Amino acid sequence: MDLKVLENFVKLATIRNYRRTAEEVFIAQPALSRQIQLLEAEIGAELFKRSKRSVKLTEAGSYFEQEVSRLLEQFKEVTDRTRQIHAGEAGEIRIGHATSSMQSVLPELLKALRVRFPQLKTTLIEATNLFEINALLHREIDLGFGPNIVTPPEIVEKVIYTENFVLLLPENHHLNQNNFESLAQVAQENFIIPPKSESRGYVETIEAMCQAAGFLPQVAQQSGHSMTVLRLVEAGMGVSIEPKSSLKHLNLRIKSIELNKIPQKVEMKLLWLRERTRDLEKYLKIMDETIQQFDAHI
Repeated sequence: MDLKVLENFVKLATIRNYRRTAEEVFIAQPALSRQIQLLEAEIGAELFKRSKRSVKLTEAGSYFEQEVSRLLEQFKEVTDRTRQIHAGEAGEIRIGHATSSMQSVLPELLKALRVRFPQLKTTLIEATNLFEINALLHREIDLGFGPNIVTPPEIVEKVIYTENFVLLLPENHHLNQNNFESLAQVAQENFIIPPKSESRGYVETIEAMCQAAGFLPQVAQQSGHSMTVLRLVEAGMGVSIEPKSSLKHLNLRIKSIELNKIPQKVEMKLLWLRERTRDLEKYLKIMDETIQQFDAHI
């Protein structure tokens, strides 16, 4: 069994005609028939039901075709990635990120990557902490940026900057920077925060801030996306706590009170799969250099 035989099998499963398949893959029809017979013998399963005019996949053949197609696609991705690693200047890098990272350090990092690797395609996915962890583990993204995220041992995390949280209030709320003393003043308010299942670590930090003020937040709405949270606060649906940089470059009808006297801080972390450290080394080095030049403590 080799890749070419598997590719020919998938082609036959799609076309379902030996003559036309043989023409497509540039081999003689008897040779293709022999390949499929040997493949069936090696697997120990009948893959096709044959008639004079056409062939049909058996139940086992249908399963085999789905799995082989997936494996061939994965092999293509592996070979493409290997070639990209060798070249170092092409290919694609997939980055999951929180809203606040895009409002702060991430654009500078993307700019540095573009300068060093002008042919590199960058795919950005705004995501929750849970999505980023799962996507990294399943190799659906290469790097992640998440605030106060709790990671499994398979993932490396590196704090790239810290900043203050801000309390977000509707524009007509009675509290402001001058009369604000403690989070205890919003103990009876409805809170808009991410679901704990999607933002583990981040939500616990918010809860710790509130507990220190003598209460747990009364959750009325949940969203893992900062822009949704900001719009809900603007609509008067409740209050929230977000990273300060979430508000950068935005013009919304909300109040923000910087929580600069609270020990808990936003810790923006760069994440990657530990076993991929070597093949991401070129990118990680550029990010280190950029972060050192960036005034990251907000």
